Amino acid sequence: MLRTFPLISRKIATAVAFVILIGLTAPSASAVAADDSADAAPSAVLAAAPADAPGWTTLFRDDFSGPAGSAVGAKWEHEVGTWGTGAVDRTTASTDNVFLDGSGALSIRALRDASGAWTSGRIITADKSFAAPAGGRLLMTASVRLPAVADPTGYWAAFWALGRDADAQIDWPRTGEFDMLEAVNGTPQVIQTLHCDLPDGGACDEPYGITSGLQDCAACLTDFHTYSVLVDRTVAGAERLEFFVDDVTTHAIEESQIGEAAWDAAIPNAYFLVLNLAIGGGLPNGVCGCDSAAAPKTSGGTMSVDHVAVYQSGAPVVAVPTISGTAAAGATLVADAGRSTPVTYQWRADGVAISGATGSSFVLPGTSVGKRITVTVSALDGSDAVTSLPTAPVSAGTLGAVTPTISGTAKLGNTLTAVPGTWTPSPVTLTYRWKADGVDIAGATGKTLKVATTQIGKRITVTVTGSKTGFTTAQRTSAQTAVVVR
Repeated sequence: MLRTFPLISRKIATAVAFVILIGLTAPSASAVAADDSADAAPSAVLAAAPADAPGWTTLFRDDFSGPAGSAVGAKWEHEVGTWGTGAVDRTTASTDNVFLDGSGALSIRALRDASGAWTSGRIITADKSFAAPAGGRLLMTASVRLPAVADPTGYWAAFWALGRDADAQIDWPRTGEFDMLEAVNGTPQVIQTLHCDLPDGGACDEPYGITSGLQDCAACLTDFHTYSVLVDRTVAGAERLEFFVDDVTTHAIEESQIGEAAWDAAIPNAYFLVLNLAIGGGLPNGVCGCDSAAAPKTSGGTMSVDHVAVYQSGAPVVAVPTISGTAAAGATLVADAGRSTPVTYQWRADGVAISGATGSSFVLPGTSVGKRITVTVSALDGSDAVTSLPTAPVSAGTLGAVTPTISGTAKLGNTLTAVPGTWTPSPVTLTYRWKADGVDIAGATGKTLKVATTQIGKRITVTVTGSKTGFTTAQRTSAQTAVVVR
């Protein structure tokens, strides 16, 4: 059973500096939703947990069935003692702190005794071999209900995983840590993080890690919610991590952000899971700006876990499709199915199927700006569905703007007409502004202008402004036309 490892110094350092993290911008509430293809993304697996799901092998699961008050089963090991995270609780193997509730959930309870001392629980999986195979995926997930107490300051609930190297040693953070859930002080926020590389700085900016920051999640304070990480190694050189709350992507990290050396030292490792509930410590301190251990808090707060599961999918039997083209509104993306047999295509934006987008190419509409695009390729009978990696978020497009011309004879009483040319992609909304010697002509905002006495001897121009959802607004101004006296 592990007692100490370099995690201790990391937790202290992270917590002390965590005020900086609070300023980080977390993904928006419209973050990417998972694809509903079981082979492509884990939403079907999450929905099935802790049951088997198509395309995935169950490496581990525990739904915590057993009599109320009984001890957690042999799939778990207790880590007993006082941990160097700055927390003040002592973790025990007592069923006062870690026990089954009799209704299919595990309880980890923090208790304060008459002297003011706190006890709680911390358990790790006996199996420490969970790994994503080259070309495959690993999904680690748990359904957790956070502690609900009157005074929660100092409570620190966590579901996370630690990696071990080929010699079964933890060399934190080089061998990797995934934080699927950290929640402190009873606030409606959660944190998800990857730790890797050097203990100070490095590719993962330790001791902070590559973190989501504090993500607003008011719903997380009520009932059970699923917290997960997907290790996706399906494309060599373009591997990625994807964190979820329920079946919505909340934080994603690409191999290219880390670099090959640091990524390979952490991501392919065998991992084990950790569930714990701490009291006080640097992380709660940093979030509340207080001594969270000394702050008044209610004894008996309980972190409940409905189930924990680990799934693995091997390398797909068919190639993963790829997408070429620039992810910008108006641009055309082209899918390479990676196979010669007849296939069907379905393009998706943030995991949602786009109606009618079923060809091998797809022109990005303005409504796709800010979203990540994927394409799912299937055999004609719907089998062997495989989804590409997502594109970068779609950026605003550039309008195909045209310099307008002016038709008509510029003399008193005549009507001049703006000829805007063909702006693309059609349709583009066009507005007009007429000027005389560079000064706006009052009310002259239509496609035509009747030449008035005040314009005699002046030079007339028309500026056309084009706008379209998802595209950068553009302006073009005509050449000057001199108004003649007669």
